[in-house]
Amino acid sequence: MARGKKIKIGVDIGTNSIKLACRYIKKSSKKHSTLLKYDFLEEDVVTDVREINETHIMNGVKTLLSEVPYKRADINVGLSAKYQNLFFLQLPQIASHELKQALFWELTPLLSEPVDNYEYDFSLLPQSKKKKVNVLLAVIKKNRIEWLQKVFKSLSTNMSLLETSTLPTVDLFQRSNPKMTDSVGILQLGGSNSHYTIMDPSQHPEFLYLPFGGNYLNTIIAKAADIPFIEVEYLRRGVLEVSSNDEPLTSLYMNNKGIGKKLKELSLTIRKLNFRHFYNTGQKVSKLYVTGGLLNDSFIRSFFTLSEDIMEIPAEIWDPINDYFPTVEITEGNKYQYSTAIGLSLR
Repeated sequence: MARGKKIKIGVDIGTNSIKLACRYIKKSSKKHSTLLKYDFLEEDVVTDVREINETHIMNGVKTLLSEVPYKRADINVGLSAKYQNLFFLQLPQIASHELKQALFWELTPLLSEPVDNYEYDFSLLPQSKKKKVNVLLAVIKKNRIEWLQKVFKSLSTNMSLLETSTLPTVDLFQRSNPKMTDSVGILQLGGSNSHYTIMDPSQHPEFLYLPFGGNYLNTIIAKAADIPFIEVEYLRRGVLEVSSNDEPLTSLYMNNKGIGKKLKELSLTIRKLNFRHFYNTGQKVSKLYVTGGLLNDSFIRSFFTLSEDIMEIPAEIWDPINDYFPTVEITEGNKYQYSTAIGLSLR
């Protein structure tokens, strides 16, 4: 590797797949980029994503890293958490080298267990008028990541940060929209869970963890239609046109009252947070930006983006690939799911 080339890698370990974004920048400022994905179903590792274990994840990470020059790279890793793990804190002016220690003490009343049981990372937001330090703080339990730290240590890589999945996406949106003047919502739709964030340039952000994702849809469709879980996943990906019961995906959705009820509950939950934000601040959420792998399901994409009657605000698909990896071609069915990995690679 030539001297002067800086390599940064973001690794997003999701429920169904691992996404990797690699950026390396020469002194000439010419940017080169790579996006890679290791899908547990497509690699025939498992037949049901609920069977995925730590060994599968370790092998997937090693496979992806073998395709990029990782030994001289700074690697940031995102691992999804099954709980609300993102906080906003506002601190007095403080020296940068003292900030992480100060955050340690600020975390104590926020967590259900001792702070020593958690790893945490943070990102700085623009300074407020009160000259305070505005911090986005993410936490994850150490016992969830100790095995992962051993993997990267064995690969002799420089893993400078270990983050959770929501923080780099919010950080990336802030970076992509530095002059934002309106309140907007960012909806990240994933495999096992989703996250909603309200970004307001004059107020602190608000976060909402949503126990909803593609695997939830697969489970209730498979049970109602009496077909295998993996068959529903392939229908939603567009690999299959009809189920073993000769039904297209549209019919399986329309005939399933459980899905309709869940989607209505989800949209109502988001609208309630939007209303609460307006009630507390006087600022309406003007637009919804949607990202995440679940958007590859055409039904879900239509539900969130084609009708303002559902979400009560206009919605737009946000895919940072267009801004940061414009020359990388993504095959159909693999779009919209690299926002976390890209955000990690830019840190």
